[in-house]
Parts: sequence; structure tokens; C-alpha cells
Amino acid sequence: MAEKARDYEAELLAIMNALAESVAEASDADILAEAREAGEDPGRTAARVRALLGRAVKDNQQRRLREAQKDYDERVRVLRARPYALPRTPEDRRRLFVLVMGRKPEIGAALLTAQHREFKDLTDADIQSCLEQLGALGVLDELQGPSSGER
Repeated sequence: MAEKARDYEAELLAIMNALAESVAEASDADILAEAREAGEDPGRTAARVRALLGRAVKDNQQRRLREAQKDYDERVRVLRARPYALPRTPEDRRRLFVLVMGRKPEIGAALLTAQHREFKDLTDADIQSCLEQLGALGVLDELQGPSSGER
């Protein structure tokens, strides 16, 4: 007759449960005496365990932060990799910018300070920078038609 295979995991679990139960039932004085007999300093051991538990708690709390940072980094990478083309001349870029602001006035409120809401004082570099940001965000993809310049 074939011999039944040993369940090592069940045996280990039984040993661990018995150890935990014996520690739970022991008095504090017994545990301290046993630790000292083994050459341990209970104060140092307690400090080491507190530090270990503190690191575990902090690590667990920061897990969501690390996941959020990873998600943010991925979104930024996708935005930066998004293809877009701006018109070649400053005049065409200005026309495209005015078109975008006309079709999406809420963007102007979010993107520009009050002094530039009329778009007259914006330099070509300012307009190009704004268009690059809008392109990365996909706003320029929504615009179609001949008045959008060379894209």
C-alpha cells in the first residue's frame, strides 16, 4: 500500500500556531526571563520591532503615493509622446491660437493671466509655448478645417 505524502505546510502551520499560543499564554515576566536567558536585550529587541513595524506602516501608507506617482509619470509620458504639428510661421501660429481661444474660451481662462486675455501682448514665443501645451493635451487634434493653419 502506498504511503500517504506528508503535508509539510500543515505541519509547519501547526508548529507556528503552537508557538504563538505558548507565547500568548506566557506571562510578561516569563517572556522577559526567556529572552534574557537567550542573551537578548528586551529593550533593544523592542526598539528593533517598533522600528520594523514603523517602517512597515510607513511603507504601506506610501504604497498609494508610489502608485499615484507611477500613474502620473505614465500620463505625462503619454502626453509628451503625443504627436502634433504647429504652423510654421508666427502669423499662422497666432491665427491658430486665436481660433483655439475662440472655440474653447474656457482654456484661455485657465491658461492665461488676465493681462493677456486679449491676446494682443503675447509674444510669438508665448503663443508657441501655449500651442505646444495645447498640442500635448490633444486640444489641437480637435480643430479641423482650413483656418487651422499648416498642421
